[in-house]
Amino acid sequence: MEHKGEQRAAPALVKQAELAALLDDSDDAAYAAWASGTSRPPPPSSLEQAADRADAHDAALAEWAVGDESVPPPVRAADEEAERLPLAEVFAGMLVPWTQEEFDAAREPEPHAFERGNVGLFPIGEVSVAAAAGREGKTTNIVGIATALAMAHSLAELWPRRDRCVVIYSAEDSRRQYARKFAAQASLLPEAQAKLVMERVLVPDLENEAFAPMRALVRMAEGAPYATSTVTAIIEALRPIMASAVPIGLLVVETASTVSEADETNTGLRILVDALKRIGRALQVSVLLSHHVNQASLVKLPDLDISTEDFRGGTALIGNARQTAMVVNLGSDDNPLPANDARTILRSLAAPGETGRVSAFITLDSSKGIDPPPVFFRWVQTDFGPAAVEVPAPPALAGKHWKLVHQMIRAARAEARKEEREDRAAEKKDATRQEHMRAVLRALAEMERETPDKPATERQIRERARLNSANAGQALAAAEAQGVVERYPARAGGKDTNAYRLKGGGTDER
Repeated sequence: MEHKGEQRAAPALVKQAELAALLDDSDDAAYAAWASGTSRPPPPSSLEQAADRADAHDAALAEWAVGDESVPPPVRAADEEAERLPLAEVFAGMLVPWTQEEFDAAREPEPHAFERGNVGLFPIGEVSVAAAAGREGKTTNIVGIATALAMAHSLAELWPRRDRCVVIYSAEDSRRQYARKFAAQASLLPEAQAKLVMERVLVPDLENEAFAPMRALVRMAEGAPYATSTVTAIIEALRPIMASAVPIGLLVVETASTVSEADETNTGLRILVDALKRIGRALQVSVLLSHHVNQASLVKLPDLDISTEDFRGGTALIGNARQTAMVVNLGSDDNPLPANDARTILRSLAAPGETGRVSAFITLDSSKGIDPPPVFFRWVQTDFGPAAVEVPAPPALAGKHWKLVHQMIRAARAEARKEEREDRAAEKKDATRQEHMRAVLRALAEMERETPDKPATERQIRERARLNSANAGQALAAAEAQGVVERYPARAGGKDTNAYRLKGGGTDER
C-alpha cells in the first residue's frame, strides 16, 4: 500500500498570523471578550462557522495525508485546536455527578494481559515499557512472555485470558529472526501447544518493500516530531482481529529507537507513547514497548539498584507509560557473575540448583494495580537457539513484588558478606595457628639436635619459638593431638614437669 503523503515533507507548523485565515479575527476577538466577561457571547452562527472551517481544515489535512492533495494545508497549532468552542461544549457536558453504576463497576480490578485480582502484567488499553542493557536478553524474555500468552500459560501465577494472540511490530529484528526465536520455543512444547504458538503469534514483515518506507510511527518535520498515518493504518488493520474468535492479547512494539525517527527527548518520546496509547485504547489491547537503558545504569547492576531513572531518554516516557519493567541477566555457571554480586544472589534465590543462564523480567512500578512479582526464565538451548522457559519462583519469593524481593536480596547479601568475613577471619586464625605449630616444631627439633639428653619443657620451647604461653600451649596441644609430638614426664630444675619430643625421636620440622 502506497501512501503518497508520507513520501512528501510533512506539513509545517504555521505562524499565528496564518491561523487567522482559519478562524477569522472577528470571531476570535468576540470569543475572547466573552471569555473575559466584558461582553455577551458571540452569535452561535459565527461560532458554528468557525467550527465548520476548522473541520474543513481537518478534512483537507486527512486528504493530503493519503495523497489526494498535492499541497498540504497549514497545520493548526495544538493550542489553537484545543480552543475550538465545540470542545468546550463537549467538556461542559461531561461535568456530571457519579452514578451508582459507575461505583459498582469500580469494584472490578483494572484488566491486564496477565492478572490475578489487583495484580497484573501489561494493563489493557495502556502502554508498558520494558528496557534492558544490550545482550541482557530482552527480546528472548519477551518471546517467552508471548509464548505463554499464546498457549494461555501463567507467568508468576498471573493468568492470561484464554484464546488470545500476540502481534509483534518489530522494526529491529526481522520476521525471519523471530521465526528462529519462536521455533526454539515451539520445539520444547507438545505438538498441540506448539501449533498454538505458530497460529497465534503474528509477526508482520516490516521489511516488505511496500511497507518498509512507512513503518516509522513517529517522524520529523522541520525539527518537530509527529505521529505518522501508519498509526491509524495499524488500528484499522488490527480491528478485524480484535473482533475475531482469537483477539489480540498483547501488541509488542520493538524498539522505541527504531519505530521513531525523533530524538529520545521528552517531546519525541511523549509523542511515541501517545501514538501507542491511541492504538491501545482504540483496540482495548495491552501495548508493550521495548527500550534500552542508559550507560550510567550499568554500574548499578551489580547491586541491582535499578529504577526507571535508568531508562534512556526523557522522563516523558516513564510519565506516560502505565507499567515499567527491566530485563536483567542473572548469569550462568558457564558465565558466572561475582559471588557477592546481587544478581548472583537473586539467581540462587529464584532458581536454586539451576546451572544454565537465568534472566529476570522485573516490574519496577505500575500505576493501575499492585506491582506484579518478577518473572524468572531459564534459558534452554535448542537447534534454533535459546528459548526462555519460566522458572516458578520458590515459595519464599512467590507473589512478592520487586521491592520486597530486593529487600530479601540485600538481607541475603549482607548475610553472605558476614559469612565471608567470618570465613576469612577463621582462615586467618587457622593460618596463625598453623604457623604457631610450625614454630614450636622447629624449636623442638633444634633443641633435640643441640641438647639431645636434655628434656624440652614447654617454657623452653615457647622461649625459643618466641611465643606467649597461651599460643605455645595451644600449638603443642594441637601437635600432640595430630600425633606429631608426644608429651612425657621429666625433671627439670629439680622439679617434676612435662617435656615434649618429636614423635619417634625424629627431628622433622614439618
